[in-house]
Amino acid sequence: MHEKVEQSEGSQVASDALGSVDPVTYARVWNVIGEIGVQERHFNELQSGYRNMASGWLLAVFAGIGFSLSQKLQINIPCELLIAAIAAAGCVGIGLLWILDLLVYHRLLDACFIEGLFLEERYPWLPPLRHNMMETQAGQGVLFRTIGFYLIPINFLILVASFAFAWWLKHEGWQFIAAPTVVAGFTLAYFATKMIRNATENTAAIERVVAHGKQYCGRT
Repeated sequence: MHEKVEQSEGSQVASDALGSVDPVTYARVWNVIGEIGVQERHFNELQSGYRNMASGWLLAVFAGIGFSLSQKLQINIPCELLIAAIAAAGCVGIGLLWILDLLVYHRLLDACFIEGLFLEERYPWLPPLRHNMMETQAGQGVLFRTIGFYLIPINFLILVASFAFAWWLKHEGWQFIAAPTVVAGFTLAYFATKMIRNATENTAAIERVVAHGKQYCGRT
């Protein structure tokens, strides 16, 4: 009941603000917010494409590993080394897609999204779509959840590669190196996790931009 009252009050405020807005201002702001929406959809589509590619890449890695385990290959390469190489290649490929998705296009999307937030803050008659989106994610956005989409496969493939290489070392009679190889795999996965999270979660910079924008909106 309380939520319905708040929604009704918010709608009334937006309606009152819309009734008093200058037609020229309305047209200009509406055109700008519309263009921002176009750019947001564009970057969203690009990111969806890269995530589909990452999913396909991971499935291809699984298929390659499964084929290596189930078939007697007529090549002079041990199965364990082949599995390690496939896993390493898959890890590198998904890492490159992570760079394009979250370090390039997601930041471009953020730039558009934040400008939309500024406009909604400055012009209360605009539909508060982006503010509502932020509220559904507790004000944090979706980036910290999206990281897991890349982080889990990358760490998994690092461990697969390290175990497969350790398996080959054991078969070759180098048991004393096999265990440190597995430990090195876990260590590499730990540092990969730390590096990816630090590079991707640019929360502090985004908060500074938002705070500056709110001050600007408050002055005008």
